[in-house]
Amino acid sequence: MTIDADGKVTLKNEIMGVPLLREYIENAKNDLERKNKVIDITPISSGNLSGYRITTQYTSVEQFAAQNIELYAGRSGKCKGIQQRKGWLFDSYNFDFVSEAPESGEYLDNPLAQSMMPQIKFDMVINLPYAVEKNNAQHVSNDNKTLSWNLASSITSGKNVSVQVQFRIWHKEKIAVTLAAIIILLGAMIYFLRKSQKQAENKADNAEGEAAKNIFYMKICAGLLAAIISVSAFMLINPVTFTDADTISSAVTAK
Repeated sequence: MTIDADGKVTLKNEIMGVPLLREYIENAKNDLERKNKVIDITPISSGNLSGYRITTQYTSVEQFAAQNIELYAGRSGKCKGIQQRKGWLFDSYNFDFVSEAPESGEYLDNPLAQSMMPQIKFDMVINLPYAVEKNNAQHVSNDNKTLSWNLASSITSGKNVSVQVQFRIWHKEKIAVTLAAIIILLGAMIYFLRKSQKQAENKADNAEGEAAKNIFYMKICAGLLAAIISVSAFMLINPVTFTDADTISSAVTAK
């Protein structure tokens, strides 16, 4: 999964197996094509394994979350799914997934399935546009922007595997607007301060009143500047606490 700086999500699924599983692989490919916006299907192989790399794309994390993909859904008492908290400078996201172990009799009791366990490859890789805030990844690289988990153990060992990621997508345009406002207010403060100083030196009858008026304007600019800086600093420093109301993905019944 790759998330771009503009929030676009590109999801690549690789489905491979031995010839005996060819029908299952074809059905899985057709199911992905039917339910998602597929932009590319590439045949792949590795040794005696063959299958497909299927690429799907979504315009935003919200659109991706709305697809109701089971792996990325919430499970009561186990994981939250996909959560979002919108903000001025950035949007915050929390990915909280669980790859659940198969129930007894689903795969684990099948001798043929057990013989194929060592060949199973089930990884999740998430590429972020900016460094991750929090995570429980098994491997982190690319300046804390690429995270990976081996989910195969949820099948081979029968134990759930948790995936947890918190990250931000920054609003560059709004950051630029905020910085521009700070620069303008700072310039206005300097302008009114210098103007008031010149008027204070003036011996005209109304000079003192004009100087006081410019000091008042300067204080208004200073107040607005302080407010912008304080609010921005609070948003940057204060950690986001996600609640159930922030969940934007579907939920499935936990096993």
